Amino acid sequence: MKKVWIGVAGVIVVGVLVFFNLRSDRGSKTSVQTVEVKRRDVSKLITASGTIRPKRRVNVSATAMGKIKRLAVEEGDVVNKGDFLLQIDPLPYASVVDQLSAAVRGAAANLELQQASLKKAKYDLEHAEQLAAKGFTSETALRDAQVALEIAEAQEKAAAEALAQQKANLSKARHDLNEVRITAEMAGVITALNVEEGESAIMGTLNNPGTVLLTIADLSQMEARVDVDETEVVFVEVGQRAEVRLDAYRDTSFAGVVTEVANSARRAGVGMGQESVDFEIVIAIDDSIPNIRPGLSASVDITVADERDALAIPIACLTVRDPDRLGGPRRKGDADEKTEDDSDDREKKREVEGVFVVDGGKARFRPVRVGIAGQHYFVVQSGLALGEAVVSGPFSAINELRNGGAIKVKKESKRNKEDS
Repeated sequence: MKKVWIGVAGVIVVGVLVFFNLRSDRGSKTSVQTVEVKRRDVSKLITASGTIRPKRRVNVSATAMGKIKRLAVEEGDVVNKGDFLLQIDPLPYASVVDQLSAAVRGAAANLELQQASLKKAKYDLEHAEQLAAKGFTSETALRDAQVALEIAEAQEKAAAEALAQQKANLSKARHDLNEVRITAEMAGVITALNVEEGESAIMGTLNNPGTVLLTIADLSQMEARVDVDETEVVFVEVGQRAEVRLDAYRDTSFAGVVTEVANSARRAGVGMGQESVDFEIVIAIDDSIPNIRPGLSASVDITVADERDALAIPIACLTVRDPDRLGGPRRKGDADEKTEDDSDDREKKREVEGVFVVDGGKARFRPVRVGIAGQHYFVVQSGLALGEAVVSGPFSAINELRNGGAIKVKKESKRNKEDS
């Protein structure tokens, strides 16, 4: 009877151990979410920010100095080429024109006088030569007539040059007078008006710019100017498509194309002795923008690579592992062993990119090679097949998973199924 009870007790102990072992196995399963490997369209985007401005604009600067007597436009006005914009006081310039006009008339009269003198000198020389031929005059008188002709010719030439100089001065004075009446060089909108009637306009010099009176811009052709970091500008090329978003139009995007990629960098200090190195990219906006204002903040997505119908997985699926430490399921409290000789460089060299594939209730680590990265997906170049299920989350679970670890797949929500 005693042996029977011992046998029963043994069976009970074994049953209890099996029960707790099965319960422990069920409790050690990691809850994960999965997604199927599918074919998708994936685009690699580079995002940058900046401002928009007209593709064509003209800064109207003062080319004459003086007080603004009349202002015919206001900011926001639409003008056509040749329209009158403003008038600088013409009186000083008109006075110079009058003075030089008189000087030109005087120089012309002096030229006529010298031409008459030249004509007389020629006549005197001919008369002296005739007399000398007949022996009625001396050699001295003949030489004096020749010298007088040479003097008359020189004076006539000097008078002609003086007249030309005065005419040139008059032409410049008339040009300056015309410059005080400023007209539009192009059709567009007055986007900036920097002066008022009664203010003085200052003419630019070699080292100092003149007063920018106003700005005319063609708002029908806009472009975005953005800064791209040096690590990404190498992927940007002229002709690539872009999507432009404006803070003023949050629910709308505008199509564009890259037209310029700067060759020179912009360097700016960011503190602690560091500096940022950016390159300016210009994107021509194809779409028309209603009620546009130059200087609006813009965010741009430039498509630098594009793959259609390619195998793809969500970015969150990809992880890195050291093949030497994939092991089995990680237990709480386990620590990775490291030696003093291990360095960051050696760790990086050992790490392999891959995903965890669902295989009979277990997670199997699979090295993969990925291509371009979109906003949400990686293109898979090798390592996975269409339709395979891979662990997609949560991040904490993927981070803790070990090769061969038991997993429990969570039921996906309807939204996640649609996204996948």
